[in-house]
Amino acid sequence: MKNQIIPFFLAVIVLSLLLWNTGASALALEELTLENGMQVILLPRPGCGLIASNVFVGSGSTREKDQYAGSSHFLEHLLFNGTTTRTQEEIYAFEDRIGAYNNATTRQEYTHYMMVAPSEKMHEALDLQSDMLLHSILPPAKFEKERGIVIEELVKDNDDPDQRVSSALDSLLHEGDPPFARAVLGTRETIASLPRDAVLEYYLRQYVPSNMRLILMGDFDREDALALIRKLFVLEGDRLPAIPAPSLELSSSGPSTWKTRPVDAPTVTARVSGVLRPTNARQQAALALLVEILGGGQQSRLQTAMTSPPAIETQSVGASVNWMGGTMLLSIESRMAPEADLEALLTRFASALESLDKLDASEVEAAKTRLLSSEISQLEQLHYYALFHGDRLWAMPKNFLPDYLDALEALTTGDLEDYAKETLVSLPLHFTAAGVQVTDEARELSDPLSDPALVELLKTPPENALEVPQRQRPPRLEHAQAPRATLLENGMTLIHSASPDTRMVALHLLVKNRSAREPQDREGIADILHRLLPQTGASALQDRIGAELKVADNPWIPFDDYYTIPLYSFVRLSTTDEFYRESIPYLAWMCHRDFGDSTALDKVRNELSGVLMRKKNSSKELAKKRCNELLYPAHPLSHSTLPSMETLSTVRLDEIELFARDYLAPENLILAIVGDLSYDEALARVCEAFHTHASSKTAEELGPPPPPLTHESKRMELEVGGRQSNLRMGRVVELSPDDRWALQVAVMIASDRMQQDLRETRGMAYRLGISSAYLGGRASIVATMGLQAKNLEEAETAMKGYLSSGILEVSQDEIETVVNSRLGRLRMRTATSMGRAFTLCRDRFLQGDIGAATEEAVGLAAVTPADVARAAERYLSDGPLITVVVR
Repeated sequence: MKNQIIPFFLAVIVLSLLLWNTGASALALEELTLENGMQVILLPRPGCGLIASNVFVGSGSTREKDQYAGSSHFLEHLLFNGTTTRTQEEIYAFEDRIGAYNNATTRQEYTHYMMVAPSEKMHEALDLQSDMLLHSILPPAKFEKERGIVIEELVKDNDDPDQRVSSALDSLLHEGDPPFARAVLGTRETIASLPRDAVLEYYLRQYVPSNMRLILMGDFDREDALALIRKLFVLEGDRLPAIPAPSLELSSSGPSTWKTRPVDAPTVTARVSGVLRPTNARQQAALALLVEILGGGQQSRLQTAMTSPPAIETQSVGASVNWMGGTMLLSIESRMAPEADLEALLTRFASALESLDKLDASEVEAAKTRLLSSEISQLEQLHYYALFHGDRLWAMPKNFLPDYLDALEALTTGDLEDYAKETLVSLPLHFTAAGVQVTDEARELSDPLSDPALVELLKTPPENALEVPQRQRPPRLEHAQAPRATLLENGMTLIHSASPDTRMVALHLLVKNRSAREPQDREGIADILHRLLPQTGASALQDRIGAELKVADNPWIPFDDYYTIPLYSFVRLSTTDEFYRESIPYLAWMCHRDFGDSTALDKVRNELSGVLMRKKNSSKELAKKRCNELLYPAHPLSHSTLPSMETLSTVRLDEIELFARDYLAPENLILAIVGDLSYDEALARVCEAFHTHASSKTAEELGPPPPPLTHESKRMELEVGGRQSNLRMGRVVELSPDDRWALQVAVMIASDRMQQDLRETRGMAYRLGISSAYLGGRASIVATMGLQAKNLEEAETAMKGYLSSGILEVSQDEIETVVNSRLGRLRMRTATSMGRAFTLCRDRFLQGDIGAATEEAVGLAAVTPADVARAAERYLSDGPLITVVVR
């Protein structure tokens, strides 16, 4: 996985045990240093059914030699290529067979290996992970292939304007500090010339237990887990000493600086950075709360600073703080249009920071609530948790967390003000900006950077500020409650499922027939509507109860858009169970609110225009759009979920209001509630909020119409001049009910084989695959691939073969492998309350059955090799294909 900066939010542990005083021990965490020097942290989460083993290795770009830049990331790839006991093919097959998710990411100071698996497969998962980490052989025959894949990844990142801008900002900030200025992926030149001997020596130095930290989370027995770790993470023989980690040299004193650089990108991104050196956990907790007040929520100091007259239009603005090189690096970042006034932006940033020496008590309480809710929500996400908090997990000293959590609870408004006066008000700031129409400039800045009048304004509590509501937990559940669907008299369907093993209440509202209900000349209006929902009025409540609200896909988070399709849209709202009484009425308010605020519409236009500009020349996005238009003519699936620039600029509030009354009508809604909330309580609260009652009738979901069949081949080629090309190929077929699960297995196996061929053997692409979707008795089968233009002809021929050969001979073992892999992914997706809520809504709408997941598991398990051969002959044989090539 590519290097990425992830915001710093809060701590690492089950905060509910500490902050709600449930009678359990103060902290369900254990830290140990084993005899071999390996650091181990145990974070139990009983009952979740999964374990997540996250191993951090002191192997990052800061420890490399300049001529070997990218070695750590290259090595991350190579560790999936074979060990002393397993070939690459056996590694992939083994992880799939046990239903595990096995991945890695490289950062500046470490490489993070994550293994998520069913709890009952913990032994097998840790055995594979330790084998890869300690016994890899970096097969010479695979080395050149992997070099090609890494270069493809570099090309992919260079084709992304956001990556180009982010790299420029990092380079500007760290140009006087070579280890931290070094690109994590390296360059095409360093990767092209990287010798295997150098990578092997680096591996033997860095990949030793004493240079590793293992964080085990999930459902495990302590004694079994420790015995297993002690047994598996063992090395024999002596190794050269590991290359030590350098310190960040960026100064925390001296003058503020200004550095800007032109970059080929549709927007401008500006960042202010400052180095902080907190010496204890109490200061760390104070810093976390101040950063949340600075950049978190709709009423943050930064949001207020940006909207103060004359307002500065930004597409996004936020603050974060990251562990780096033995220090803390504070960052404030904003994306904006090319004509933005960077000098004025710096003044707003500096003013917001300086204002933090005067705080409102309710502001502090709300920040604590938001951080707490975020932590509990993220704790459910075992497959993402360590990724969110990687820098912290790697760098924190022993026994840090208990002290930190105690301090977070105990800090007062006065404590925070004192810390802000000592550190933030006079902090030297390093301003960097990159993007279109930016000049190349470097200079020192003179104080003051802030605007005194704006500073005083930001210190004044907002007139519409809300107090944090009183915490009220629901009646305690004794047992889990199975999913149950109820039709309400207003036409809305309520789905409920409960578990006593969580502290979250997840509300997932699915809005049916997204594109089909949009006016013909207003494609994408649903996306505009969704982004308007939380903009004004009672949305301040969201900040006060620590609610996590999602109304549209976040373009900055990769691979989270599997629920953003033309068939439906969503509103996702989750809180801790102490605020469910407020969250359900808040959701109802969004469904019935008016849209008379033109300022809010202007904000959405600005936000969406940036999204559209970034996607405008993307070969991937263009190939996807054109392929859908050819594959699903006159069907909702042919539509874009985003509006055009013309629609965005001309749509009126009265149009949106009229559309909302139809689109958010109760009969078009499915609401799922999952958490530690009983059915009776959930039903009563929903009926009260939506002014309805339970109906005695049973509703049947009709679902969206089936997609049109592919009757003839069509081909489209486009030139956009990007750095990476994109290839898509697919068809829609009529599906016999007897072949449903066999075809799904056949596609999964064909996809694995194509990846093994084109990626792992020929090294032609970084990301590719074949997917299938099923609707109304028909199946769409689509293959995708991002690659360099020079490989297009060879890749197209190969891809067509996997979709058209009609022959797929498989073994029962191969079937079990892909089926277990699929079921493992489904278990991870439904491990969170929100994941379960989404799945229940989707299955109810598309399949008419909230038990579709169980049906899938049973159906896939019954597939035989003969079934797969029959499905391949019928649906993966010679026939019409839609092909789109974007160069």
